[in-house]
Amino acid sequence: MMLTRSQFYEQYQHCFSWYDTDEYACFDVLPVSSENIQAIRQAAEDVWRVLVAAGEFMKTFDDETLLAYGYPIETLDLIRTSSQPPFIARCDFAVTKTGIYLLECNAEVATFVVETFKMDDLVAQHFGRAGVNTDAESILRRELNHYIEVAAHSIGKRPEDCRIVFSALSQAIEDIGTVEYLRSLCDYDAHFCAIEFLSMDEDGIYDQTDEPVDLIYRIYPTEWMIEDADPVSGIGLWDYLEPLVFDRKVALINPISSFVLQNKALLALITEAWGNQIDHPLSAIVHRHFLPTAMTPDSISVPYVSKPTFGREGQEVEIVKEAGAVLYNASAEYAVFPKIYQKYVDLPTVELEGESATLQLSCFLMNGVAAGISARVGDAVIGNLSKFLPVCFSHS
Repeated sequence: MMLTRSQFYEQYQHCFSWYDTDEYACFDVLPVSSENIQAIRQAAEDVWRVLVAAGEFMKTFDDETLLAYGYPIETLDLIRTSSQPPFIARCDFAVTKTGIYLLECNAEVATFVVETFKMDDLVAQHFGRAGVNTDAESILRRELNHYIEVAAHSIGKRPEDCRIVFSALSQAIEDIGTVEYLRSLCDYDAHFCAIEFLSMDEDGIYDQTDEPVDLIYRIYPTEWMIEDADPVSGIGLWDYLEPLVFDRKVALINPISSFVLQNKALLALITEAWGNQIDHPLSAIVHRHFLPTAMTPDSISVPYVSKPTFGREGQEVEIVKEAGAVLYNASAEYAVFPKIYQKYVDLPTVELEGESATLQLSCFLMNGVAAGISARVGDAVIGNLSKFLPVCFSHS
C-alpha cells in the first residue's frame, strides 16, 4: 500500500514527533553514489583529526588569546584541564564538483541524530532503495556505550555504579526526542530529567528525585549554562557546575573539550597554523577539505561568509559578495559573539517539489568513527527551518 507522507511518518511519531513542523521531513530520497558516500566518511574522519589537533593546540594559549578567540572567561580553567575526549559531533559539508569542504562542525550538542540514524534508512526502504546508514545505528550504540565507560572512568567509577541522566529543555521537543532516542541505545540504567529540574550545590548535581547524578548527557550549550542562574537564590549555575566538573565529581557528555571544538574560531586557527604549510602532516587535509578562514574580514577575499564563533542553526550568517551583503537569520542572541570570516563556496542545489533548494550533506562521528550521513535542504544558508531529505545509494 502506498502511504502518504503523513501516514508514513505517523508510524514513527513515538521517536520522531517533529516531522510535521513546517513539513520538515521530506517524503523523498536523495540518491548519492557509493563512491561519494565513502569519500564523505573519509573526509569526516580526516577533518576530525585536524579539529582535535587544533583543539589541543588551542588549550596551550594564554587567557588573552583564548578570550580573543571568543571563549568565555568562565570556561578557561576547564578548557585547559579537560582530558575527557569528545563523544559525538556532526560535520557539515559542501559536496561540490571540485571537492568536499567542511563548513562547520557541531561538536558539542549535535542534533539531527534521529533523522540520520533512525529515519533515513526507513524512508529509503519504503521507496525500495538501499539506505546509506544500514549499520549506523549499531555503530552509534556501540560507541555510545563505550563512551559511557570512558566518562565513568574519568570520575573514578564503573558505569554500572553511575546514575546516568539524559537531559534537555522540557519544551524542546526535538532535543527531548534526540536524548530519548540515545537513551534507548544505552545498555546501562539511565533516566531522563529535564534541564530545568536538575539542581546543584557545592557537593553535586541532583535529578528530579533528588538523587545525585554522575553522568549527564545534555543537549544544552555551554554558553547557555554559563548564563543560567537559580531562580530562587540568583546564584549562577556555572558557579556550581564548573568546580564539580573540575573536581571530577560529575562528567558531562559531551564534555568541555567538545565546547573547544564547537567554536568556529578553531577554523581560523587551522588556516593560520597549517593552511600555508605543505610539509606538516595535517597540511594536505587542510588544503583538501578546509576553506580559508580568518578572524578579520580583510584577511579573506570576497566572496566570503561571516558567522558568529558560537552561532548555531545558521543564525546571524552573512554572505558577502561583490554585489553586496545579505544577512540571514538575524539574531540578537548571536550577534554579540565575535565573528569568523570564511571563504564562500557555492552549495549544490537539488530540485524539490518543483523548486530549487540548496543541499548540505553531513556526517556524524562518534569517538572519531564516521557513521551516519544525512542531508538538509533549504535556503542559501542551511538553518533551523531547513528540511530533512533522506539519502539512499544511487545504484539501488
